[in-house]
Amino acid sequence: AKLYGVSNKEAYHNLKENLDSFDEKIIYLERGNEQEVRPLKDRHNVYYDMLNMLSLNRIHFENLLARGLSSAHIHRFMYKSLPLDKVRRREVVEKLSKMHDLNGIPGFFKDKLGVWQMYYHKYGGIFIPVCDKEGYIQGLQIRLDLPENSEEKKFRWFSSRFFNEGTAARSWIHVVGDTNAKEACITEGAMKSDIVSVLSNGRLFIAVPGVNSIANLPGVIRDLGITKVYESFDMDKRSKPEVKRALISLRKTLDAMNVEWEGCSWNPKYKGLDDYYLAKTLWMKNAAPVAA
Repeated sequence: AKLYGVSNKEAYHNLKENLDSFDEKIIYLERGNEQEVRPLKDRHNVYYDMLNMLSLNRIHFENLLARGLSSAHIHRFMYKSLPLDKVRRREVVEKLSKMHDLNGIPGFFKDKLGVWQMYYHKYGGIFIPVCDKEGYIQGLQIRLDLPENSEEKKFRWFSSRFFNEGTAARSWIHVVGDTNAKEACITEGAMKSDIVSVLSNGRLFIAVPGVNSIANLPGVIRDLGITKVYESFDMDKRSKPEVKRALISLRKTLDAMNVEWEGCSWNPKYKGLDDYYLAKTLWMKNAAPVAA
């Protein structure tokens, strides 16, 4: 599955049937030679220059508009499409490797000929910068363009763990909104937090990459000087035992830090807080004015 960028289910099926129907081979798996991740400044410079070389395709642009972002927001957040064209990827990586040392930058690796390559997925997707409070890009997530019946997770890191001379991404925490605020909402996913922050007039959001990925959260909260946290994970937290357990762990962590916390809920018709805020925004925009 890692070698060909397909789901485990698809890989299993093809192996079981002894089929040779995978797409182009993209990775040379060599464990034991993973590189140490480079400092933030180096990662930011590589990712910033790479994103400036890329574009956002029309489908992705319209999808982001439909989620409540303006073209100015989309430009500011630097969302770009993962290049599926092999020649285009080659051009980008060649330019980057001349500008920067790609050793230790998650998402880049060397093929068996020693040539730098970048990770990609056959379905494509949107690059999402995961930034610190100063706006520096710590790493990139990808929102994959998966088919409806896919069992793969929709979001994954731009990472090259297990690739030849590759580097693993870390569980970086995303910060967006008013960093001077002393209260913040915590949710899952950088794109979701970007959208809700915009729709809530710049409210401070801290986004973890997963409900269990909170190891780096205390440092971010202390660095921001946060005194109160609003837990704003998706409403399926009511029905998923693993999410309930993660919330207990989160609240224990906040209690140990003496940070006040409050759980948030909304109409479960809307799974995520971004869905709820978008519906609320559209309703307010389309509501008839009240007669005097």
